[in-house]
Amino acid sequence: MTTFVDIHTHNPLKFNLGVQNYRLGADPNPPQKPFSAGIHPWDAESTMGHLTTLLDLLRTTSCVAIGEIGLDKACQVSWEAQTTVFDKQLQIAVERGLPVIIHSVRAQAEILALLAHHPTLSAAIFHGFVGSPEQLQELVSRGYFISFGFSALRSPKTIRAIAACPDENIFLESDTAEQNIASLYAAVAEIRGITIEHLLEEITNNYNRIFR
Repeated sequence: MTTFVDIHTHNPLKFNLGVQNYRLGADPNPPQKPFSAGIHPWDAESTMGHLTTLLDLLRTTSCVAIGEIGLDKACQVSWEAQTTVFDKQLQIAVERGLPVIIHSVRAQAEILALLAHHPTLSAAIFHGFVGSPEQLQELVSRGYFISFGFSALRSPKTIRAIAACPDENIFLESDTAEQNIASLYAAVAEIRGITIEHLLEEITNNYNRIFR
């Protein structure tokens, strides 16, 4: 049976390779399998005090990444709180040598500016990417990873970005969707003109580079 890599999911992890998301202050208990943990920008005002909890999780559990974290101009949360919490979590990721999973809504330029302050960050994955090939190129030129979910298939410009994404920068994710990620692999493989097996090999290689 094929083991698909699901780099970001809010559902119980169905496969051996992947990262389940744990949203500090919102989800009840950390998952048992490898997971990411962080303060979501929507929660930046209400859960700023959970940074100590995050540090405890990194010491005592199978937390393998910080996230999802980032900036969101579509929500009503204070921009100052968002940027403060995001920057502090980036610093934690640098200190612990962990990758980050990025939530970006209308804030790519601002996120890139903050990431530039942390040049030794081990890796950054922009999850749920919906954007143009030009926006994607700006990210991959800096060595960042791009993760596409089911929503990408509804956007013509993002479909073009899927086709243009370099092999060494691509990931796929189920995020909050209940759909089987195998169908996403099939759709993305067709867009890229390769087999599902080839796509899985590319993504597994990327996973192993980050979580070696």
